[in-house]
Amino acid sequence: MSYQLFHVLPPMTLPHSGVKHKDGIHVTTQTIPAFPFMYWPSGKPCEQVNMYLLDIAHEVTGDSLRSYAAELSHLVRYCGKKPVNIEGLNDADIHALSKQLQEEKSRRNPLERARNNNTVRAILSRAIRFLLWYQKDIMLLLRTPLIGEQSVSPQITVRRVKNDKSMTRNRQIEFYYTHSAMPTSESREPKRPIAIPVIEDIQRSINRQSVLEAQSARFVQRYRNDPALLAAQLEYMRARRHFMVWMMMHTGLRPSELVEMNVGEHGNILATRTLKIPTKKRRKIKAPMRSFPILLNAATVIHRYLIARTTYCETLQGAGGETKPGDSFFLTLDGEPIKKSSLEKDFERLTVDAGYKDVQACLSMFRHRFITYEVTVHLKEFIENAGKSRQMMTDIDYESILKRVSAKTGHGSVQSLWHYIDLAWEELGVWGSIDKAIARLHAADQLFADLLALQHDIEISGNRHANKNIDLEQIADRLGEIISITKQDIEVHELHGKHF
Repeated sequence: MSYQLFHVLPPMTLPHSGVKHKDGIHVTTQTIPAFPFMYWPSGKPCEQVNMYLLDIAHEVTGDSLRSYAAELSHLVRYCGKKPVNIEGLNDADIHALSKQLQEEKSRRNPLERARNNNTVRAILSRAIRFLLWYQKDIMLLLRTPLIGEQSVSPQITVRRVKNDKSMTRNRQIEFYYTHSAMPTSESREPKRPIAIPVIEDIQRSINRQSVLEAQSARFVQRYRNDPALLAAQLEYMRARRHFMVWMMMHTGLRPSELVEMNVGEHGNILATRTLKIPTKKRRKIKAPMRSFPILLNAATVIHRYLIARTTYCETLQGAGGETKPGDSFFLTLDGEPIKKSSLEKDFERLTVDAGYKDVQACLSMFRHRFITYEVTVHLKEFIENAGKSRQMMTDIDYESILKRVSAKTGHGSVQSLWHYIDLAWEELGVWGSIDKAIARLHAADQLFADLLALQHDIEISGNRHANKNIDLEQIADRLGEIISITKQDIEVHELHGKHF
């Protein structure tokens, strides 16, 4: 049941509301950048779900609509195959759907479940929300209630529960609905910053997968008439993957922001030393841009990647390919803009190759890492300047810190950053009085990446000149250059209090 029953339509503008004035009727329109159009298993449009998605489109982003459609695909498929119409659903159907979702096996690993209990709960929760909407906005009030609490004797009995988490930090009290068919939730540790050893193993995996010997014979055979193109693809893939990890480590941006960054705005990065990052999750058609200042060494890393990107596009064109890279930072092997989902799947493959199949490791953990360190350094600076201890800190103090961090991370509200305060205090407790810990940490990150690049260059040189001695003097000079830059990074960080 994992395949989808919708396809995403291109941006469309629809009337949202109308008001009659003396001078005529004023119609307010709504632009939906990506609408997931739902179908029944028979291929006919599922008008009920499409109406629901249209009705809530103004409240959510395009990515959220796709997620909702994917969750509702399971209910639509169940109704279409049984068959039963939406108004005919009852408690037995919800239990049957829940059982199917829990028992379905993974396509990749038939011995494992396709989804855990929390995912099943999320799917059923979305189905409940849809059915509540359908009953309120579509159904006639004269018939037996389709869904509701036990007191109204509905076909589907749900329970309304107060969300205790919504009461913290002056947030409005919220409610949600549960059903007896929902499996017990699985307690999971909250996502924490991705660990340095994990990052380094992933970087090693990137290097391993970029050499010719690591490719399958079938893949290599495809390029038997153009080995130069194969070499260019492997080199670009290595550059793209390393740059992806580097960007996630040093900016903490969202993956959706990463794939929408514009090359044209960074052509003069060495002079501007400013990243232009589109801020997602603002429910706007065009993501507002935020400026992210960087140091020269960081600008050099970006400039070097953009050169690798341009070189690869030129190689593809020279091989007769019709590339359409547009202004996308990240490209597929065909020279097309890469999708967020493809970038995430590529990272997932890297983590598995690095030996972390059963360990939580995803792109969002880089964001947690970046935010944790940002809050930590701002907190450390604040308590040192203000002479305050943890017991003396107030909510106003914390909010002033989080507002500074949110300018970099693109958070619309500091409320979602509060839990990083506790993580920051933990980090300060580990570092104790080591004032230069964060600067040294970031310098060490870059040193490791540069040494990996040097190792790659040596291996490439060795392969090209198998019967010649590698120029050790050249290697020593490059190593000295890397160490010198690292020392400068530490000094600059210490002088200016910057991490990047």
